[in-house]
Amino acid sequence: MDDNDTLAAVLSYLPPPAASATGSLSYSFPAADVASLNGEEEDRIGRLPDEILRNIVSRLPTKDAARTTVLSSRWRHLWASIPLALDDGAGGLAPAAATSALASHPGPVVSARLASSQDAEVVASVFASLASRDVEDLVVVINGSWPVEYRVPSEVLDCAALGRLWIGLSQFPDTSGVAPALLSLRELGIVHSSAQDRDLHAVIPRCPELETLALVLTQDHPRYLHIWSGSLRGVVIWKSMLREVHLDDAPNLDRLLVEPIADAATHIKIIKAPKLKILGYFDVGLHQLKIGNTVIKLETKIKPNAMVRTLRTLALKVQFGVEDQVKLMPTLLKCFPCLETLYIKSVPSEALVNAGIEFWDQVGFTECVYSHLKKCVLEAVRGEDNELAFAKFIMERAQMLEDLHVFVDGSCSKDFVLCRLSSEGCVSPDARVVVERQDGTVWGFQRAIDLFQSDPFGC
Repeated sequence: MDDNDTLAAVLSYLPPPAASATGSLSYSFPAADVASLNGEEEDRIGRLPDEILRNIVSRLPTKDAARTTVLSSRWRHLWASIPLALDDGAGGLAPAAATSALASHPGPVVSARLASSQDAEVVASVFASLASRDVEDLVVVINGSWPVEYRVPSEVLDCAALGRLWIGLSQFPDTSGVAPALLSLRELGIVHSSAQDRDLHAVIPRCPELETLALVLTQDHPRYLHIWSGSLRGVVIWKSMLREVHLDDAPNLDRLLVEPIADAATHIKIIKAPKLKILGYFDVGLHQLKIGNTVIKLETKIKPNAMVRTLRTLALKVQFGVEDQVKLMPTLLKCFPCLETLYIKSVPSEALVNAGIEFWDQVGFTECVYSHLKKCVLEAVRGEDNELAFAKFIMERAQMLEDLHVFVDGSCSKDFVLCRLSSEGCVSPDARVVVERQDGTVWGFQRAIDLFQSDPFGC
């Protein structure tokens, strides 16, 4: 991946620009209208009320918005009368341009989308000014490549009014000798950037309003993520190389969402998360789960202190052709006895073992399956015997089942699977079995970070 591709990937995860790079105040009049105009008539845009003109100017890139002050005496006050948005409508405004805008605008600053600069003094001045003007929304991204050397200045940690902070292709601020004062921060995103463990752990507990934390495409750092936060509701780990994620003390955490990446064997430890309702995608072949002091593995006897009774939605990635992964699934399900919704994404495996066919007949009582499971979704099904054996296990044991949804991939016949999984085989009289072609998935990053999504995996 070259530098342009890297930057494009990073920008795809960052919040979109507040301004439009193609914004324009020009208007192409029809020839008849032009011929009818005389020198005394005012242009059509100029006839609009100030409220609408302010709205138009607020959507322009910063440089274009500032230029409107020279149009006429009426336009002169408009830009200064709206909150300042530092944005070039693309990758980020250069700090030098931001300095000029800050010098000519009285503020406040509602948002800033900044690129990097080699002039440390200018950069520090910009961030200090943003802090003093109560910036609410800040995106920092550099137009460079990995590994990055640019470090976001520590002055950003003084932005007490900042509600959202996203950092892309940069190094997280150094917290040495700094007391972070991000008192209003609700959303923190780190995209393809480096954040030392100690810096991240110095900031998170000191953000009393933080609700969403997203780590995207991170590689070397952070290695370990410990969550001590009374306010966090959602943590998203997206294609990142974390070794461990510990929910040490997260009394309001509602969801831990993970999009696995190959070879990232992340250990997830749940210590104190009394409101955890949503977990996934947990890769049965890559991840390791520890609840309290119990490591969940084959043949582990699940005791009450190794159960998370609050969990309602679980998403797993499983290679049904790998015997150890198949045999670990019942143990995992016993950890979540009140589970109501289960997503299983079938992952192809090189060696196909048919251990799962008879195995599911021998699985004993599993509380969530027998007493609570209402919805089960199987994705990327190829019609293999191991996959269908699990589906039949759900159909024959889930007494509260309402919906079994099977999405087959292009290599599988929908009619073949439907024939094997007739709804008549369901123990629940209210269950329906639906088999459809897999045309795509609703699961994605934007859905994952949306706290209003009650079911981020949902179909």
